[in-house]
Amino acid sequence: MRNFVQQGQRELGADFATPSGRGFIALLEAFRATGGTAPGEIVGRLLEEHQVGNAVSLAKLIYTGQAFGFEWRDSLWIPMFQFDANDLALKACAQSVRAELPSLWSGWNVASWFAARNARLDGHSPADWLDSDLEAVVQAAQALESVDEFSAPLARRAHEVAAHV
Repeated sequence: MRNFVQQGQRELGADFATPSGRGFIALLEAFRATGGTAPGEIVGRLLEEHQVGNAVSLAKLIYTGQAFGFEWRDSLWIPMFQFDANDLALKACAQSVRAELPSLWSGWNVASWFAARNARLDGHSPADWLDSDLEAVVQAAQALESVDEFSAPLARRAHEVAAHV
């Protein structure tokens, strides 16, 4: 089991495996090419503006697991690759991959996995390949099912994270 846990940590990437200043900057840099990262409060307001009449709050999206964010210094940060750049609709591909990741992972774990280079994706990150090879990204996510045990202490309930929005 220990070797498998170490393999899982390597796959997450040393720079972002645990919350730290270095990890936060690494996540921001990793998501820059796929839409960047934005504070949850701004994303929440943008969703309200773009989805008039069909407004779904960011808190609800996070609580239901349709979207995710990660916390850094009492602020929620949202990787924007989850949303269409034109109308801020949730991308179905991001949701389907997120659904395959271990359910007990914290937002930081999920963000780290999407940002880290992945051997199953020829060294590219899942966020980078999401729009071009969804099936490969889904398979990479499914391969992590058993890492669920090692991530449990890092998990936070979705409603706790949604409270920051």
